[in-house]
Amino acid sequence: MYLINRIFNPEIYQGRYRRRGYFEGWYFKIIDKNAKNIYAVIPGVSKTKSDKHAFIQIIDGVSGKTLYKRFSISDFSYSVKDFHISIKDNHFDRNGFSINIKDEGFNLRGKIGYTEVVPFPKTIFNPGIMGPFSFIPFMECYHGIVNIHCEIEGFLCINGKDTDFTGGYGYLEKDWGTSFPKSWIWLQCNHFKSENTCLMFSIASIPWLTSSFDGLISFLKFGDDFFRFATYTGAKIKKLSYVNNILEIVVEDSKNILSIKASVARGGVLKAPKNGMMDIDITESITSQVDVILQDKKGNIIFSDKGNNTGLELAGDFLQFETEN
Repeated sequence: MYLINRIFNPEIYQGRYRRRGYFEGWYFKIIDKNAKNIYAVIPGVSKTKSDKHAFIQIIDGVSGKTLYKRFSISDFSYSVKDFHISIKDNHFDRNGFSINIKDEGFNLRGKIGYTEVVPFPKTIFNPGIMGPFSFIPFMECYHGIVNIHCEIEGFLCINGKDTDFTGGYGYLEKDWGTSFPKSWIWLQCNHFKSENTCLMFSIASIPWLTSSFDGLISFLKFGDDFFRFATYTGAKIKKLSYVNNILEIVVEDSKNILSIKASVARGGVLKAPKNGMMDIDITESITSQVDVILQDKKGNIIFSDKGNNTGLELAGDFLQFETEN
């Protein structure tokens, strides 16, 4: 039952039977009401032949300061029925987390609740953002969207200062597998002028049998409308360029054109996995800005807005994705 349940519920822990060469991590993004405190909290596990441990990564989006906190693998526990994990006295589920981290120069303690949660839409043939690729057992890396958008309530004591996150916005996604791709671009924003709006875009170099392909997964949700652009839906990158810290992307499918223009801000250094080992340094910003326009093939504007506090990663040889078609 667990093997079936985990496919249709990608948010739950996937690695019950994985002993080595494996990683799994959940990405909790929190932004306070006035966008003065912007954090990502990333609990996870790393399993290799020589080292098995749990971890919690933290990035302060404003300062760029990061923390990688190791725990014994015995401190990690999970539910096989739904998404609930614990790392020592830190607890995480789709409705938020409680945290108690004490480290030199980086102390976090408190509880964050996710309310008004907007889950990622699922169907039998599309149990998650990876669509039919969710059913393929040998992918290098799997990606899951848990909460597209949510509101926040609760406090964190950050380095001795009580900080109220009530009225802010949250987001939750995850990754699992053996390694992150050798190259990728990832962008996410749910801090637009329009309420209940979220954009996610990712392109990565995906190993496939003896070759590889550029895999695209992306969506834009606003109000009750949801638009998905992915390799498996027939969507294609028509333009992708990166010049002077400006990332421009145009994605097109049979009906619509999605245009993204992001201004890349300073980031912090996080750890990413290779063969289960968290030893690759990547830079992530959570304070970038993005302009997004969705229009139909006749040029009619369906949606247009500017987003702040955008998560953005440009990793590996990401310039390989550049095109001017």
